[in-house]
Order: sequence, then C-alpha cells, then structure tokens
Amino acid sequence: MNQQNNTQQRQFDSCSDHIVRATACGNAMRAFACRTSDTCREAVRLHDLSPVAAAAIGRLMSGVLMLGCDLDQPGDTITALVQGDGPLQNITVVGEENATVRGTVRQPHVETRYLKSGKLDVGSALGKGTLTIIKDMRLKEPYIGRVALVSGEIAEDIAAYLSISEQIPSIVSLGVKMDRGGITHAGGLMVQLLPNAGEDIVSWLEERVCHLPDVTAMIEDGATPAAMRARLLGEENMTIHEQVPCSYACPCNRERMVKNLLAMGRKELGELAQDPHGISLECHFCDRHYHFSQTEIRQVLGDNPHVE
Repeated sequence: MNQQNNTQQRQFDSCSDHIVRATACGNAMRAFACRTSDTCREAVRLHDLSPVAAAAIGRLMSGVLMLGCDLDQPGDTITALVQGDGPLQNITVVGEENATVRGTVRQPHVETRYLKSGKLDVGSALGKGTLTIIKDMRLKEPYIGRVALVSGEIAEDIAAYLSISEQIPSIVSLGVKMDRGGITHAGGLMVQLLPNAGEDIVSWLEERVCHLPDVTAMIEDGATPAAMRARLLGEENMTIHEQVPCSYACPCNRERMVKNLLAMGRKELGELAQDPHGISLECHFCDRHYHFSQTEIRQVLGDNPHVE
C-alpha cells in the first residue's frame, strides 16, 4: 500500500461508519467494503424495528451504499426495493451520491426466527419475491433492473442482480450482528470481477473467499473496511481510490412535501383545502411530520395555477 493509502487509512481508523473503494489484481476487479453499525442503529431508532427487520434493512442499506459508489453527481440516487410474500412484505432503501442512505420496512415488527447456525432467518421473513434496483442519474429514463430473490438473505440477491442485470460476476457479503441491547456491528464487503479477470484470478478469489470470516466477525475483531478488504484480497494487490464517511440521512423538507401535495392533483388538493384543520404529512424514511394549515394549502394552489 502506498503512502497516500496509509495516510487515508489513518484518517479513517477512528471513524465510525465509512466506505472504501479500491481496485485489485492489476485492475482485474473492483472492491468495496463498509462499516455501517451506526447507520443501522439509526434505522432501528427511527422505525422501532424487530431484530429480523433490523437485520434485513441493515444488510440492504450496506449493499446499497456500496452499489452507490458509482453515483458521482449531486442528485443521483439508487433505490433498492425488496418485495416478498413473507411477513416483512417489502423493504425500500434509497442511497444518495453523498454516501447517505435511508430506508423503511413495510412491517417493522415481525417475529424473529433463527437458522440452525444461530443467525437471524431473514430469508423466511422476506419469503419469495423480487429485488428491484433503480438507478436515477437524472437522464431521460432511470435504469431499472429486477431479479427474483435467490434466498432473501440480501447478499446473495444483490450478487444475483449484478450477475443477471449488469453482467458483473460478483461476491457480496453483508452482516448485521445483534445482542439484547441492539445492533453491535454491521457492514459489508463486495468484489466485482472486471472483463479482464482471467480464470486464474477467478480461481484465486474463490479460494480466498472460502477462508474469509463473516463480515461482522471481522468488524468485532476491530477490522476497518480497508482491513476487511485486505483480508480477502491481500494488501499488496490493492489500490485504494476513495474512503468516505457514510450515514443514515433523509433529505426531506417542507419544500419537498409541497411537491408531494401538488402531486395529488388540483381536485384532490382542493378538497383537502376545505378541511379547517389542514393536513399533516409524514416522511416514512425519517418520521418527520409536516403540517399545512388550510390557508397554506390554498396558498399552494394559488402559487401553482398550472397544476391539473
């Protein structure tokens, strides 16, 4: 690792949540790793999630943060929607270009079950369904890819999406560890093979993966995202390109809520303006509430005469 990489590593050793983006093996693969413990705890705090719901949304948020490393312009977003026939029903996570993420679960209080390994059974909580990824780069149309859930355990499903929808063979590992007090560690690791990766590289990577501990076990042992990635790929094979802090954040504000009011259409909004108590809107991602008085609703209508 060069001097610049060492400097970057020291900068983030004491940082709570962050993402590392790198290339490895002569640019034959891209590698991402993240620590998201505080990010996941914030989701639990906001939505009062049961353990299995916390594990599901935490894994998906870690995956979206790593997928979102390809966003490079303010306003670019990536949305992951998991829809299943299990008790969780669906999960929505939105990532922004600035390495922030937010999410919501349709059914936040679901009975927690465990696999024989002792891990939370996220797969049965989601059941059979689909994973949809929407990348909005503010072009004419957003890119939309959809795959059937492989296991509902999130990591395998994201790997399947990358392989099928984007034709990128990938390895994805995601984890959320909990105790009676809540989330203790969370994070993820993702490797994407590039077109110049030969069979020797593929075989070498498969062998390394076989001996890799769980993501949360590495974080619990004090490993940073850079150290997790080095554990898989070897320190000498990597070039770090970026390390950035990540967090749970919602960009909602009163102006955005006005746009939501206008999206209802003039007729429905006009009917709401008849209520002397006004109307209250709630953001499902951060639980903020916005109240608009009858006078304010009428003013919105007056300021936007072209709304149908």
